[in-house]
Parts: sequence; structure tokens; C-alpha cells
Amino acid sequence: MHRLELIGVEKEFGEKVAVYETDLCLKHGVYGLLGENGAGKTTLMRMICGILKPTRGVIRCDGIEIGQMGKTYRGMLGYLPQEFGYYREYTALRFLRYMAALKALSGVTAEKRIEELLELTGLTDVRGQKLKTFSGGMIRRVGIAQALLNDPGILILDEPTAGLDPGERVRFRNLISSLGKDRMVLLSTHIVSDVDYIADEIMIMKQGKMLRRGTQRQLADSVGQIVWNCTVPEDNMEYFREKYIVSNIRNGENKAELRIVSDRKPAPDALPADTALEDIYLYLIRAEQEEEK
Repeated sequence: MHRLELIGVEKEFGEKVAVYETDLCLKHGVYGLLGENGAGKTTLMRMICGILKPTRGVIRCDGIEIGQMGKTYRGMLGYLPQEFGYYREYTALRFLRYMAALKALSGVTAEKRIEELLELTGLTDVRGQKLKTFSGGMIRRVGIAQALLNDPGILILDEPTAGLDPGERVRFRNLISSLGKDRMVLLSTHIVSDVDYIADEIMIMKQGKMLRRGTQRQLADSVGQIVWNCTVPEDNMEYFREKYIVSNIRNGENKAELRIVSDRKPAPDALPADTALEDIYLYLIRAEQEEEK
């Protein structure tokens, strides 16, 4: 198992700070990097992959700075970028053979590994079909197959479920969960449900800052009681929507049942409710916005 350390890592593009000072220590398991588009997730992951060099700080793998490790570090990595490039006229089999050659896998090793990955990703039956005929979900499965060709100890997945339908998203989440048993998996997303059930640890980013990290239980404990259920008259609903974070509305006859995220009781008859990851995310993002005002 590998150990990845980020110490004081920052990235600037001209006068813009994309990632502020970040300290992380990652081992095996699934890490969910959660944040809205533009939060700095992709920049952080590209630095971890060695594609971008930090403006300040250092990234170490097993105690060695990754820039000094060269191809040894690249051999540990599997990477699925958000924009996954592929040759439309290639079949799935031909494309994976091409990627195996780029990764300098020997012929026998490559063929064995490709067969394993086609089975793992559910693509065995369509191995001979051209990629231009594949659905978005099938293309993402080809993407994760190529990322796993070298059996990496560190797997980096940038928005892997973007554009997938609900069924494909569930299939992909299950696959990622199984992969985290014996390697480090870092998964970035802006979709809370992608990491809700599979991430061993969750990191929440906004505008380049790491707002909070921990298990879902630790994050819930850190924010305290912030979720309430209450029933309000229909004509009062707009007041609550303007004043509080309303994460769910169920309309009834002349009334509405609201799920409200707030660190104070929003109404005298409001009842405390269990805190979900989506509630924590909404609460922390709103708190950060309030601090910026």
C-alpha cells in the first residue's frame, strides 16, 4: 500500500489562486473529493498525477518527492481525466491494446490484463465493436479499464460519472467501491450521491480551499444538529426559502413539508432530523459564502 502526502501545496495561474495551501495524507481506500465546478478539484488531481507542478509545497509518495520518482511514480498511477480522449474508429480491444503499448506492457501481460479488465467492466461481449457506437457509460468503462491496465496502486478519477444515466452511475459506483479494497482511489465529483455510500473519507472543496475532511460521521459531528423538518403554510414557504437552505419540499394541501439546513431551529414546531452528506455539503458551502461577504 502506498502513502501519498501533500504538504503546503498551492497552485497559481498568474494572479489567480486555483488551489490554496493544502495538506493531505492519503493511504488505501476510496477518497471522495467533493466540490462544485471550479472548486479546484481537477487542478489538485493534476498536481497529484504530476501533470502540473505546484507553485508552492511538495507532494511525496512513500516519502519521496514525486518529481524525483519519474517513471516509477507514473507506473503506480492510473488516471481517468474528466475529458477522456479516445479514437472513435478503434474497437474496445484495439484501443486497450494501444494503451497497453503506451504503458510499455509486454504482449502476454497486456493480453491477460485486457481480458481481465473487459470482464471487470462488463465489456467482454462488445470488445469488437467500434467505440463510436458506445454509450457514454460504456466509454467511461473503457476509460477506467485503460486506467487499470498497469494495475496501479493509486487510481485518480476526475468526474467519472459525468453525463451518465442513473443506472450507469450506480454500476460505476459499485465498480469503484470494489477497486478501493486494495488500492488508493481518489474520486472527484460535484454529485454528492457519487461518494455518499462508497467513500471511506470525504474532502469538501470550494474555490481552491479545503473546507473540511473526514468520514461522514466525523463531518456530521463537526457541524452538529443542522437539519430540521417542519410543516409550514403554503403562503409562508417563500419566506423559509429565502431565509434558510431548503433541501427538500413536499407539497400538500395548503401546506408544505420542508427539510431545512440550519444551525438554529427554524420554527417552534421544527423537529430535528438525521444529517445526510448532502446537508453537510450545502451547510459548509453556504457558511463559506457567508464568510466571504
